[in-house]
Amino acid sequence: MHCTLKRIAVKSDEFEIKVKVAGRLYPVWIKRGDERQEYLIRKAAKRIEQMELSYRQNFTKSLEDRDILAMAAIEIARDLVILEETNDTKPFTHKIQQLTATLEDYLKN
Repeated sequence: MHCTLKRIAVKSDEFEIKVKVAGRLYPVWIKRGDERQEYLIRKAAKRIEQMELSYRQNFTKSLEDRDILAMAAIEIARDLVILEETNDTKPFTHKIQQLTATLEDYLKN
């Protein structure tokens, strides 16, 4: 399983990157001039490729591509959940609003 990217111009404001995973091409559309998005997609494809190689080395060589992709999806989803929980600012926002209101009341008096 290899991840490769191929650029194909399709629309004037967007272009398509073909991401090859497990021998199949998948289209990803990016707004023209959005180098950051293209960079992130390339980095994500590279990460999938690295995960695939790691799974093949650590597990039996008889794993099917779909098994490897499922394992990679689980690992990536876990990382996303960790980031979401780490970046949850709602409790802090509420506390800051309370403190701001308290300060405003104090300064008015």
